[in-house]
Amino acid sequence: MLLLYVESGAGSRALAEALASRFRKQGKAVELMSVSELLPQWLSDLLFGQYYQWCMSGKQHHSKLYASRWFYPFLYRLLPLWLALKGNDKLDEAKAVIRRHKQVVACSYYGAFFARYYAKLAGHKVEVSGVLGDYQISNGWRTALTQLFVSHQYSHPVLDWHRARGTEILPLGIPTEVTPDLTATNEQNNANLNILLCGGGWGLGISPATVALLLAQNPSGTVTVICGQNETLQQQLQARFEQQIAQQQLRLAGFVSDMQPYYAQADIIITKAGGLTLTEAALANTCLIIHGALPGQEQHNRAVFVAQGAALNAHNDEQLRDLLSRIQGSSTLRSQISMRAATLVNANASQQICHHLLASSK
Repeated sequence: MLLLYVESGAGSRALAEALASRFRKQGKAVELMSVSELLPQWLSDLLFGQYYQWCMSGKQHHSKLYASRWFYPFLYRLLPLWLALKGNDKLDEAKAVIRRHKQVVACSYYGAFFARYYAKLAGHKVEVSGVLGDYQISNGWRTALTQLFVSHQYSHPVLDWHRARGTEILPLGIPTEVTPDLTATNEQNNANLNILLCGGGWGLGISPATVALLLAQNPSGTVTVICGQNETLQQQLQARFEQQIAQQQLRLAGFVSDMQPYYAQADIIITKAGGLTLTEAALANTCLIIHGALPGQEQHNRAVFVAQGAALNAHNDEQLRDLLSRIQGSSTLRSQISMRAATLVNANASQQICHHLLASSK
């Protein structure tokens, strides 16, 4: 079985790794691979490098294009033409990878598309299933699938498109690697809280001004900031808050592959609305504040959690200060928010998804 992910943030790879871990525990051999390994460098840079630059610079001018119904169908027709015209030095290697497997699990719509594309070129029959890491499906998933695993039951034109083509849609949740003894936080005194600030694998949406606000708002507690791969941000914070770091009021970390210990130690998590981050935080029974969302899927993730009362939403630092004032003094309110978040997630998603995939492969 081949598990395909993309290098856009850390979420897609984390989904694939969670599933791979579960498969291996059941004695199933799997191959974990990035879609970029199957593509010529120029195409990988175009599809993923550009997205990285867009996110890091805060640009949003592509968001309406990506959200449009016609963009991906047009792109999926264009990609084979580009590859034929510009050349593909990974073609033989990619076909060989696909030939090694009868089943592909795509943790991204690009994984699903290129699995089908290379299987067709290789003359190889392969079953392709999709696993979503967000709380609403993207138009990019308009590609043929055998099974589609989504976060929860909801309506969407892309899901209707799949139902019309016989795709089995299973609302089993977003798969994560859950450590049972790390899924409960210890309530502390309201004046001595642990606050976790994170911005995904790329450390997006974090500024020195926001960190200063948290330190001022939580003088008796601890603030932990996950900077991800954003080394510039980490250096800025180390220089500006040297005294607070020495006093252990502020803790900084770079890229973290296993966030569960950080979630478990936090009383309040402030984060952008990545699907996997929200899922893991909800499974850790931690109070959530969403402080930023990338255009597209993260905006939908935020809408689902806020509508269910599973997270509070701060559009700016002023609103963040007000929300913190509300919840810092009320352990009851924090518990209510975390309990509502727990109703949106499934701690057994990885196990159940793997069970369905293994059953379909027999």
